Amino acid sequence: MKLNKLLERQIKKHLPGDTSGLSAFLEAVNNSYIAYEKDSLLAERAFKMSEEEYVEVNERLQKEVESRKISIEKLKEAIAQVGVEGFSAESENLLEIVELLKDEISKRDEVERQLKSSQELWQFALDGSGDGVWDYDFQTRKIFFSKRYKEMLGYRDEEFPNQPDEWMNRIHPEDMARVMMTDQQYFFQKLSNHQIEYRIRHKDGHYIWVLDRGMVVSRTPEGLPARVIGTHTDITERKIAEQAISIREEKYRNILANMNLGLLEVDNNEVIQYANQSFCDMSGYKLEELLGRQAEKLFPTTESNALLQNKNALRREGVSDAYELIVKNKKGEVRWWLISGAPRYNDSGELMGSIGIHLDITLRKALELELGEAREEAEQSVKAKESFLANMSHEIRTPMNAIIGMGRQLEKTGMNDQQRFFLNTINTAADHLLVVINDILDISKIEAGKLELEQTGFNAGEVLEHVVSVMKPRAEEKGLEMSLNYDDNIAPVLIGDAHRINQILLNMVSNAVKFTEKGGVTLSCRLRKKIDHKQVVEFSVRDTGIGISEEYLGHLFEKFTQEDRTTARKYGGTGLGMAITKELVELMQGQINVYSKKDIGTEILISLPLEIGTEDDRQDAKKDLIDSTFLKGKKILLAEDNEVNRLVAITVLDNYGVITIEAKNGAEAVKTLKYGKDYDLVLMDMQMPVMGGLEATEVIRKELKMDIPIIALTANAIKGDSERCIAAGMNGFVSKPFEENDLINEIARCLHLEAPLEDDEPVVAEEVEQSGPLYSLEKLEQISRGDKVFIKRMIGLFLEQTPQVIQEMRDAFAQNDIDAIRKLGHKIKPMISNLEIKKALEAVRELENLPDESAGSKRVTELLDNFAALMKRVEDEMQKIIKK
Repeated sequence: MKLNKLLERQIKKHLPGDTSGLSAFLEAVNNSYIAYEKDSLLAERAFKMSEEEYVEVNERLQKEVESRKISIEKLKEAIAQVGVEGFSAESENLLEIVELLKDEISKRDEVERQLKSSQELWQFALDGSGDGVWDYDFQTRKIFFSKRYKEMLGYRDEEFPNQPDEWMNRIHPEDMARVMMTDQQYFFQKLSNHQIEYRIRHKDGHYIWVLDRGMVVSRTPEGLPARVIGTHTDITERKIAEQAISIREEKYRNILANMNLGLLEVDNNEVIQYANQSFCDMSGYKLEELLGRQAEKLFPTTESNALLQNKNALRREGVSDAYELIVKNKKGEVRWWLISGAPRYNDSGELMGSIGIHLDITLRKALELELGEAREEAEQSVKAKESFLANMSHEIRTPMNAIIGMGRQLEKTGMNDQQRFFLNTINTAADHLLVVINDILDISKIEAGKLELEQTGFNAGEVLEHVVSVMKPRAEEKGLEMSLNYDDNIAPVLIGDAHRINQILLNMVSNAVKFTEKGGVTLSCRLRKKIDHKQVVEFSVRDTGIGISEEYLGHLFEKFTQEDRTTARKYGGTGLGMAITKELVELMQGQINVYSKKDIGTEILISLPLEIGTEDDRQDAKKDLIDSTFLKGKKILLAEDNEVNRLVAITVLDNYGVITIEAKNGAEAVKTLKYGKDYDLVLMDMQMPVMGGLEATEVIRKELKMDIPIIALTANAIKGDSERCIAAGMNGFVSKPFEENDLINEIARCLHLEAPLEDDEPVVAEEVEQSGPLYSLEKLEQISRGDKVFIKRMIGLFLEQTPQVIQEMRDAFAQNDIDAIRKLGHKIKPMISNLEIKKALEAVRELENLPDESAGSKRVTELLDNFAALMKRVEDEMQKIIKK
């Protein structure tokens, strides 16, 4: 390539400005070099030329020199226009000028390389950010869109021309005015940069949101924008999210504005900043009357200011809560408000005040007051009913105790046939009266939810045989046939309340015999189905009696009802039997169905789900026979105000060789024990004049500090008596009228003369250091007749109260209050005694007998520490029972 062509390409590439004369100049430079080469050849030939040739060459050289001068001048003019560093117009050295030009070209080539590298980095940064780039020339109206810009709108680079109209025509019509306003502000020199959000149409027709940012990079001499560059960022997802938030906020604003809950916002000084219409309606104020006012002053309250100050302090700590407040509205009316308050923060997390949601609960409060009064009346009514039942039970059972008790004793004497007939008549009437009493008490317990079912092992066949043995004589008296059908597939031992099942069957069979004049009564029992460890057993009683009309079947289980007065007069009864039966069946999770036709007969079906047990679950297999001499010589104090009841008890005890001392009330019993402490046991009636049984027991335990066994005698069969007796420090409980065996067995148990009734071995804690068990549940099991619910309740009370008592002892010791320690020791002793924690009993006795000078003594500290450690071990063991 010729030198002039090479120089032309490099200069055009790197030097700005007009280069129209450059080609001619470079052609001349090239020719000069060619001529120079010719001159060199000419010098070699100079010695060979003629005169004419010299003249010709000389002329030609002069022209050449002239041409070179012109070329050099043109070169200087061109370099001057380019602005080459170090160039001087006086320079005549062509090689020096060319070298300067060459250096300039090298420098500008390096600048071009660096510029290209920067452009590549800039383009990489833009592509990485995902933004599209545009470059607009205000003078030429030419625009450039980057490849990413076009991709953002769904186009390839070649599909989207770099023309302003391509952009303008895609702007959403609703946003066009704002975009044009930005252009005008640039034109009128009001902007040097901008940031605007608008919608632009995508290739597929939908609109996307873009954030358009730009800035002026050059201006005309007049200050008008010459060139503006910028970027487009796709913000569609953000705008969709903002729109969703806006919709939710609008919805919440509408809810807050229109809900029936009053909304109130206050600042840190309790000055009202906002209230919705519901709050205005609640308070009676208009919004303009509320804004800028202090809430505390605007709504006087009957509560102390301390409450509101406390709530304000909680808000400052970031705590939310709800509370009720009595306020006065604008009219001065007293209203109840339920307020849910929370702290209010700004976007920077700074506390700005609080917000409260208010609900007017004045009506609810009025209803609560009415309900409270009604509930109090109902509770008083229930208490009156229970008191009436307890008194009735006591008043009726007391003479019944004498009738039945003396009848049993009379049976042991020699009687002729007539006397035996009279006695049987008395016993039958007494049993009937006892059934009536028990029916009334049972239905009352059921209504009060105080009837609990036992869960013990029993043989269903034996229960049915007992029912038949009791009812068969009555059936035979009427000439009726009594039959029994039993399914051998029924498990030999079932778990349930055998006493209540016996009661249900006796009631049904008794009714069947009562209302049947001819034919017979059939008692059946069959296995319906087996589910896991349970059997569903169906008991059936079918008779050929008078039947029940279809109309009355729907009322059969109502209380105190019978089909007609004639039936009631002829057959008797309380009208409670079937109601009690249905309640008991449902308590056992069973079902009862009655099928009957008038004058044909009736069939009653009862299905009960019962767990399958083992022989170890049977209670009756564990009773030991007690001979009549095992109590001989024992000295028992009998506290009973009723002379007949004393006579019955003494007669029974005499049969066992017991020495019985009488006391007519609790005060006499306390006095007798105070001056004669060689008694083995006390039988204590619960209700006596002067001093009752509970009060007397408390004196015996706390004042006389005696651990003598005390058995409660009560004619009150209402649930709760046994718990009150145990809590008072008594050791046993017998209900009147009592059976002789029940009384003797209870005495034997309290005197530790009889093995436990329910279990072969009492439940005891693990042995510790070969020194015997920590505790034993034997006494509780005997007291409760194996009632596991009762035992767990007593253990729960022990676990709940013991740590508290120990802490109170430590607090009392810290305050040198020895009397308080003695009282606390006495308080916990009955519980420890019932649990037979023998090692703890010794410590408690020492604690309840501490001398006054024990304050601060080391011995008391040791006692408390040892006692607490022992109780902790007992508690850990008992927790295992509770978890089971």
